[in-house]
Amino acid sequence: SAVWTGGFILFNVSALHMSPGMVNVVRCMEPLATICVGFALGQRFSLQVLATLFPICGGVAMASASGGSINSAGVFFAMLSNLAFCCRPFCLQRLHGNKLNQLDDLAIFFNVSVVSALFLPALELVVEASEVLPAMQTLVASDRLGSFAFDMLASSIAFFFYQFIQLLVMSKFSPLANSVLTPIVKAFTIVTLNLFYGDRISVISASGIVLSVGGGYLFTRAKSAQKKAEDTLKKTT
Repeated sequence: SAVWTGGFILFNVSALHMSPGMVNVVRCMEPLATICVGFALGQRFSLQVLATLFPICGGVAMASASGGSINSAGVFFAMLSNLAFCCRPFCLQRLHGNKLNQLDDLAIFFNVSVVSALFLPALELVVEASEVLPAMQTLVASDRLGSFAFDMLASSIAFFFYQFIQLLVMSKFSPLANSVLTPIVKAFTIVTLNLFYGDRISVISASGIVLSVGGGYLFTRAKSAQKKAEDTLKKTT
C-alpha cells in the first residue's frame, strides 16, 4: 500500500515543479529503477536485456515529450515515483511467495485500496484543508457540484479497473517485464489519444513510438534467450 500510494503522491508532487509532459519523460525511465532494485535484491540480467532498455526508454521519452521546463526538484520526485512504482511487483511477488499468505489477487487489491483510501483523505486534510471548503463553495455557487461529483465517480471507477488490471499483470510477469510494459503502453496511449482528439502526431513522437515498440520486441527476444541460457545451465549442473 505504501509504495502503491506513494508512487502517485510523488508523481503529483513532481508535476507541481515541472510540466506533466516532462514528468512523463522521467517516468519512462522506470525500467532503469527496476534494474537497480533487482540488482539490490540479488537478481541479474544479461547484457542483451539491459541493452534493449535504451530504445524502450528513449523511444517513449521522445513520444511523451511535449515541451515545458525541467528542474532538479521535479526530476528528483519523479525518480522517487519510479522507485516506488517499480517496487510494486517485487512486493507482490514476495507476498505471493509467503506461505502464510492466503489472499488471492482480488483480496490483495481490496486491502491495498482500503489502506490507501483511509490514508489519503487524512493526508489531504493536512495538506489542503484550507482550500477544500472554498473550492466546494465555488462549485455550489456555479452549479457545477453535480457534474463534478459525476466526473469524480466516473474517474474513480475507471481508475479502479485500471489499477486492478495492472495488479493482475504484475502477478503474471517479472518486475522488469512489467516496468518495460508500462512505458510501451504509455506510447500506445499517446497514439490513441492523438487519434481520438484529432491531434497531429509529430515526427519525433512517431519515431519515438516506433523505437519503443522495436525495443519492446528486442526485449522479449533477449528475455527468451536469457531464459534458454539459464535452463541450459541448470541441466548441465
